Amino acid sequence: MLLEVEDLKTYFKTQEGTLKAVDGISFKLDKGQAMGLAGESGCGKTTAALSIMKLLPANGFIAGGSINFMGQDMAKVTGDRLRSIRWRDISIIFQGAMNALNPVKRVGDQITEPILLHEKVEEAVAMKRVKELFELVGINPNRVREYPHEFSGGMRQRVMIAMALACRPKLVLCDEPTTALDVMIQAQILQLLKNLQQELDLAMIIISHDLSVLAETCDQLAIMYAGKIVERSTAIGVFSNPQHPYTKGLIAAFPNIKGERKMPASIAGNPPNLIHAPPGCRFNPRCYAAQDICKVEEPPLIEVLPGHFAACHFVKGMR
Repeated sequence: MLLEVEDLKTYFKTQEGTLKAVDGISFKLDKGQAMGLAGESGCGKTTAALSIMKLLPANGFIAGGSINFMGQDMAKVTGDRLRSIRWRDISIIFQGAMNALNPVKRVGDQITEPILLHEKVEEAVAMKRVKELFELVGINPNRVREYPHEFSGGMRQRVMIAMALACRPKLVLCDEPTTALDVMIQAQILQLLKNLQQELDLAMIIISHDLSVLAETCDQLAIMYAGKIVERSTAIGVFSNPQHPYTKGLIAAFPNIKGERKMPASIAGNPPNLIHAPPGCRFNPRCYAAQDICKVEEPPLIEVLPGHFAACHFVKGMR
């Protein structure tokens, strides 16, 4: 097992109180496997990824649980050991490539930096690898001396992917890798990620609120709501037979281009305040099937079909 997250809790200290952004999630990831994390904005997807990388802001902290990566608990790794793992074993493709790249440094120099830091090779050797990475992600290697503003949005995203692969990591975290890109460029980036995963035997966690993105690239899919995983299965299983009311709502919210032309359905209400989360099932204020028990008792994540888990008191009666 490459990565095993068990009962992870990541909280933030705020002036209003403690915000429970991730509140007891668990999942496993094997070598070469791609898993998607989906859900509305603010559900904890990015916080989960930043917890794995130990890149939380100053007011964030891991309050409980474990992150076992290659036999070591990342929640307890600090200092030089942590720096040796980042980018060499685990890397991240940040959301918004223009903001993630340094605007005053050439892109080639930015990608050589982690190579020089982790592998102690000559700069010429590192730059040669950068050119190979550019070819791998579909960028002319002659562009290594250019600055971020000289690249289009799609090309900057490719630069970020090349940077994430610089030290040949075993796990890549992709945080909204197609945000703000047009449909054609999105398709190219998704195909690139899929090809790289197969060619390099990469394990990936892809974060998105767009289920269609995850359907194209992922083997496993976890649906998050208000800091918790409410459904987890294969991507095919989630799409073909969703069990949780929230998952059904997410899928129904996407228009069917082959079906009747009508406005897609929406999920009523708003996500809860995670400083003062509702008791019981956190989805109960918005759920069309909520009953009294949902308001007082939190449903456990149970296996309702082989390999298919859902957290709902009445999920078996909703198939």
